[in-house]
Amino acid sequence: MSIRRRAAIVVPIFLPALFLSGCGLLGFNTWHWNQKVIIVVETPTGERVGQSVQSVNWYESPAWARLGDSGGGFSNDLSGEAVVVELAPGKYIFALLKSFDGLASDQVFRPPISNSGNAASLRQEIRAQNDHLERLRETREVPRSAYPALVTFSDLSDPATAQKVDPVNLKASFGSGYRLVSIKLAITDEAKTEGTVQRVLGPRFFEEWARKRQAAFTSNGPFKKPPFAFQLFRNDFITGE
Repeated sequence: MSIRRRAAIVVPIFLPALFLSGCGLLGFNTWHWNQKVIIVVETPTGERVGQSVQSVNWYESPAWARLGDSGGGFSNDLSGEAVVVELAPGKYIFALLKSFDGLASDQVFRPPISNSGNAASLRQEIRAQNDHLERLRETREVPRSAYPALVTFSDLSDPATAQKVDPVNLKASFGSGYRLVSIKLAITDEAKTEGTVQRVLGPRFFEEWARKRQAAFTSNGPFKKPPFAFQLFRNDFITGE
């Protein structure tokens, strides 16, 4: 399952086929581009770079495609895998999957919506932005407010050792000499990245993670907050397969 944020709608199951045209048939539209996340980390032995190309899709359904109080609007999804940066042998940092293209204030490429209050004007504005983003080929710095979550494992063979990494204090996780230099985002023609996460973590890593998560839930019950490692899921690392 891919990561998807819905602005308005769930449409009948037969309607998504109309999206395939991508050309406004009956008011349905689709847009697609690939985004590349590039992370540079300073280490005691020099800079290390990791990158991942992820796929972004946007969909529009017309106002007539309503079910009850919902229907007719935009949605988007992200598929791909986390960025992996090898800092030293056996020492990795993962930048979890994140869409940088929401309608929130922390986007990288999309300008703020005008808030005109007119639904038709808003639709046209978002369509124009999506048309522009499909054509755009550019790289920009990601503002700190829009950074993806950063994670490491003290033991790559044990999913329970997942730890959150502070982007302004890599020293706390890795020791002296480590510093996040930059996170950049590009819109690119490059193909989606596949297989890096599985090569680093191993083919059965997520199965073991699910087993340990269930064991922790059984032991702690439903009302105790799980440890950080069990607040994460496979879709934070790989989605849209």
